[in-house]
Amino acid sequence: MKLRLHPKAAALLCAVVVLACAAAPAVFLTAMDMAAVGRSAAVADPYIAPTPQGEDYYILRQLAERRRQQENTYNARPREERRDLSFYVGAQSSLQEMSNGYAYQETVAAALQNLVDCGAIDPVWAAWAGDWTAGEVYTDYSGTVYYLDNPYYTTDSLGFVTLKRFAMEQGTLYTAFSMTMDSRTGVVTQLWISAPRTGEAEAAGTGAAVLVESTDGTTTPPAPDEAALRAFADQAGLENLGDWAVPQDSPYPNALYSQNGEALITASVNAYDYSGWTDTAGIVTSPRWFLSLSLQPCTAEELPVLVP
Repeated sequence: MKLRLHPKAAALLCAVVVLACAAAPAVFLTAMDMAAVGRSAAVADPYIAPTPQGEDYYILRQLAERRRQQENTYNARPREERRDLSFYVGAQSSLQEMSNGYAYQETVAAALQNLVDCGAIDPVWAAWAGDWTAGEVYTDYSGTVYYLDNPYYTTDSLGFVTLKRFAMEQGTLYTAFSMTMDSRTGVVTQLWISAPRTGEAEAAGTGAAVLVESTDGTTTPPAPDEAALRAFADQAGLENLGDWAVPQDSPYPNALYSQNGEALITASVNAYDYSGWTDTAGIVTSPRWFLSLSLQPCTAEELPVLVP
């Protein structure tokens, strides 16, 4: 039979051939699957999930690079070792060298609230950090006036932003709050907060209710515990490192270390005496508490330990 004389039959035959060709791989694979059911075989190279490393995380790469550039900038090195060194420009720390950050007061408030919401710090520390005193000013030796109801900021060459709140006590300027964060991600890497002078917080009703009794019987503001440090790691996006643990024999009262990320988180609440002015009796000290919380790169060899 000549197919060209029977176009309908030719079309039907072509359709059958196409369907058979299309179904052949599926039939073959189904047969192979049925044959493999109930069988097991050793795999020559089983899949192993990669272990997260510090270099996998942007913020840890930034912190490591900042430390490397700081060492290259401030340490004396032979000329032959300086060829590929980057010049690091650090952040300034004094009020006169910082810029007025009136537009960043909401940024500071949002960052502090985020740390409170995630459980990294107690709300009272955020309240103390953001206790802006309206109308308070500072005039330096050159006659320049600085309004202290705004934060002041500075940046380094890697994009880390340091924001500070300054305050006055008996005509003397002091740092009441300092926070360093990455300008690209908003991750907070360092936090330092000074509590009000002992007695003032209780009088204002912002301190007495939050003081906790320590093992030696003294009362202190709340310090971040292990859960708070894990929350601090989470806000930095580092929870997936998976091996955060309290380091053994650490000199820090509260610390977490990740060997995978080579990163150390430390926190402490300590007392200090601020000596800022004198009266007829001599130098006057102002007893205060401060909170220090930081994330920093640290290899296993650099991990500090207590010496017996």
